[in-house]
Amino acid sequence: MIIPQEVLDYRAMQRGREAERMANGRGELFREGLREIYDLPYRGDGNARHTLDVIRPDTDEVLPVVIEIHGGAYIGCEKNINRLHARWYARHGFAVVNGDYTLHPEGDFPTVMGELADIVRWVCAHAEAYALDPAHICMSGDSAGGHLVLLYAMLQGNKALQRRFGVSLEAERVKAVAATCPAFRLLTGDDEEAELSSLIPLMYPEGIDRERLRDLDITRLCRESRFPPVIVITTPGDELLYEEDLRLEAALESSGREYAFLSYERETHPLGHVFNVLFPEFEESVKANTDILEFFRDHK
Repeated sequence: MIIPQEVLDYRAMQRGREAERMANGRGELFREGLREIYDLPYRGDGNARHTLDVIRPDTDEVLPVVIEIHGGAYIGCEKNINRLHARWYARHGFAVVNGDYTLHPEGDFPTVMGELADIVRWVCAHAEAYALDPAHICMSGDSAGGHLVLLYAMLQGNKALQRRFGVSLEAERVKAVAATCPAFRLLTGDDEEAELSSLIPLMYPEGIDRERLRDLDITRLCRESRFPPVIVITTPGDELLYEEDLRLEAALESSGREYAFLSYERETHPLGHVFNVLFPEFEESVKANTDILEFFRDHK
């Protein structure tokens, strides 16, 4: 497969932005008192995308688990971009499994759903070795990663969708899901352009049947799936997806399933897209992340 140059440029740009964000010692934030093990394989194929980090308090106490899934417009970024967020969760009593996955266009949504399922299986298989509680697993994702964890939530309670994706889940392991400033569709229900539809040619340079993209629309799936409790974190300062996420809230409300939709603002200037993941030290981020973990604690 030939990767579009725009995709390669985007990945390089994101690596540069991440290096700038973590400069001047910022990469050491929240590290004290934690045990961090990087790049553990969750599949034995030698693929660096099939690795995860375990970040947890430096104790042997069995802890509830958050599986952390990064964003990056589906085509870029790596799990290290979420390490500060993972550390924040770990500093507050959770064991965090920070997972990576195959990006588009090398993979697709069914590929990633199979990878997330394998991360969940890895947690269950290695629970004793890393003092993880396999009975209390939650998922957290942001932006495109928010779409992925929401899609996994829909998949978990929808056997027909599992068949369409070619993915089989052994049990309904994930008890709750948090999506920060999430994407949730590439097409609208009326075949009009969704906010992120411009990514489709980069994600599928060889083309894609648009009917397949309808299976990715969470506003559609949440009406036909049995999914675990969901919390959505957003801000009016998210110029990319805030208006879209208000539509997601309406769909979650009409589903009749349990959810929370929380919005945060800063008086001095906008917080911006995925503020609580990229800058967990912000006062508003602390509040948002605390609300997520309280939601997770309430849904064991």
